[in-house]
Amino acid sequence: MNASAPGVYLGLDIGGTKIGMCVGTPDGRVLASDRFPNDPALKPEAMLARCTTRLAELAAGVGGASVLALGAACPGPLDYRAGKFINPPNNPSWHGFALRDWLAANFACPSAMMNDANAAAYAEWLWGAARGTRTAVFLTVSTGMGAGLIIDGRLYEGPLGLAGEIGRIQLSPSDDGPVGFGRRGTVEGYCSGPGMSQMAAAEATACTHRGEESVLREVLKKEGAITPERLCEAARAGDPAAKRVTDRVARELGRIMAIMTDILNPEVFVLGTIGTAYPELFIPGATGTLRAIALEPATAIVDVRPSALADRGNQQALAVAHYTFAANR
Repeated sequence: MNASAPGVYLGLDIGGTKIGMCVGTPDGRVLASDRFPNDPALKPEAMLARCTTRLAELAAGVGGASVLALGAACPGPLDYRAGKFINPPNNPSWHGFALRDWLAANFACPSAMMNDANAAAYAEWLWGAARGTRTAVFLTVSTGMGAGLIIDGRLYEGPLGLAGEIGRIQLSPSDDGPVGFGRRGTVEGYCSGPGMSQMAAAEATACTHRGEESVLREVLKKEGAITPERLCEAARAGDPAAKRVTDRVARELGRIMAIMTDILNPEVFVLGTIGTAYPELFIPGATGTLRAIALEPATAIVDVRPSALADRGNQQALAVAHYTFAANR
């Protein structure tokens, strides 16, 4: 698909910690962008009013080209029929907010909202690491953990837009692992940033009890928590305790990819934020587990790659605008 009409797209990338705004071209090139911290003390309307003003400034700054469409990439789960948020775990103040109606009331151009995992999958398929494939899966590996699905050359979201909500899946019914989506041992527990932080803190405590030296011990003692970045940097530097954590994450990532491979037979898995920043920590282990578990002919054709988008947050919002513009032509 290629929208060839002149003009620009507007994008909103709504995340757990920030809201990104951008202006871009129909081929996914970001012309101008900005971001605000997502203030949980403010109602969505107040945050979005700031975004509206800034988007107008950004659009004017690139020459005032006609606006073809606006796309909003949003954390799930979403109620597509009502155009509302459904208890997004990392954006609790947005629960029940009718974003679709708000966009329609505040922008004259066609507009739409889309689950950010779906938006990222579509962006990777249009312009990134899944380009040229027919069936692909994008895994967010970020503040949350969800999947976006391209099946037989089309974005698949399901009748309610809830396809790909893999974060809630418990990898073992008896698993007492890290918490994600309010449940222990889930895919989001093991494969999201907050889940990795939980695992890192537990490993640091175990090191303390064993008398084992580790960067994780020192970070936990000084800072009270271990961010995914500190964990991955320690693992990259060769810290054994940190490497045990990232190796476990890689194995669990491979387990969910094996399940999805047996169901969907994809050509590629594309990893988001943390997987893109530290591919060497996660891709080899995840691929090994995937190939050991899933059906061999399916694993023979599947690849695991980091995102190839230079500015994925903004580009996934532009992909929603692209999708919306194509649907309204």
